[in-house]
Amino acid sequence: MGKFKNTREEFGIISKFLHWFMAFAIIGMLIVGFIMADMQPSSLKWTAYTLHKSTGVLLIMLLALRLVWRLSNPTPKLTVDGVKGVFARLSVYVLYASMATMVVSGFIMSDAGRYTVSFFDLFTFPYVFEKNSELSELAGQVHTNAAFALIGFLFLHVLAAFYHHVILKDTVLLRMLPKRRG
Repeated sequence: MGKFKNTREEFGIISKFLHWFMAFAIIGMLIVGFIMADMQPSSLKWTAYTLHKSTGVLLIMLLALRLVWRLSNPTPKLTVDGVKGVFARLSVYVLYASMATMVVSGFIMSDAGRYTVSFFDLFTFPYVFEKNSELSELAGQVHTNAAFALIGFLFLHVLAAFYHHVILKDTVLLRMLPKRRG
């Protein structure tokens, strides 16, 4: 069994799990978000919205955990330096900010629109804002624009991983993949 914590050479199991779980969840959330926005009103649509919001709450909690974990663990050494190194460091925080923007704007859109936000029906968040259609609509626009931005950042993130693997032939991509046995 691999190491739980990061080292200066590779990411640990916890970082890898958070990375991949969140990656698949976010891609799923983006797909479901675009599908449900085009759905006709129905019980299926409202169920999808409820699950979408609950998953968003889970993702912001995981994002906070991931940020705390990242700040309390060593990070593997960069394989690039100079301007590329600055972009590599910055890209991580741009992705974190994009994810947080998605969740916060979604919450504000629901809250100001007086649509409840619950966490898988375990508890419901109290309203923070007064009913405000304009704020809800603005947050909805931010949510949509942030979704497109996040798609772009994710595309660049994947492209950079493959650039490192195929062109630079370094270990950047391999450090985030599960270890093979044998």
